[in-house]
Amino acid sequence: MVVMNPNNWHWVDKNTLPWTNDYLERRFTNWQHSDDEYVFTVEKLNSCEGDSNVSQRKGKVICYFDLHLKFDAVLTKDGEEISRGVITVPEFMHDEDDFEVRFDSFGEHSALVKKLALEKLVSDLLAYQQDLIDSHSRDLQQ
Repeated sequence: MVVMNPNNWHWVDKNTLPWTNDYLERRFTNWQHSDDEYVFTVEKLNSCEGDSNVSQRKGKVICYFDLHLKFDAVLTKDGEEISRGVITVPEFMHDEDDFEVRFDSFGEHSALVKKLALEKLVSDLLAYQQDLIDSHSRDLQQ
């Protein structure tokens, strides 16, 4: 869908929250990271709330988002579940790359889960912004 905007002058906004929900479900359902001993798996996106938009003003495409994310996850060792919990990202925003990630309900394994998964999870979440722009900028008249 191309939005008509003569001379690309006016603001054009596209709500991308439904796409964001689908993207996060596809990208993070059964997402895994492991070391020699443990496998950490994000089983599914539990919730995605907030705002996500791609906009254009005077020919420049920008995105802005402010999301609250929750994922269900499990830690296994030798194929056996040893801990289960929730990953919460309370403020995932377009202008932040140092955002809080909480590993809740993993009990005594919280530090291990954080050490095992945090860096890779943050890196993969940060890919969202460019993927959002790439997927939706063509829908706006350039």
